[in-house]
Amino acid sequence: MKSNIEFRLRKAIAINRENATFELLLDDVAILDVGFSDDGVFEVAFDERIGGGVFEWAQLQEWIERGKNLAELDMM
Repeated sequence: MKSNIEFRLRKAIAINRENATFELLLDDVAILDVGFSDDGVFEVAFDERIGGGVFEWAQLQEWIERGKNLAELDMM
């Protein structure tokens, strides 16, 4: 398993959504999207291209929390 994984979050605007989503990218591959639905529910969607990916829970929670913080700031 990789250690010190490099990642970045990229804002993605969908035409059919009121709020933007943020893509978590690893090596320029989107592995999940986070953001608020039009009803204000925070959602996490895994990308089908990451089949078999294994992440430590603490690291995944940190990534998701960072994405949620960005989504909250974007709604203001």
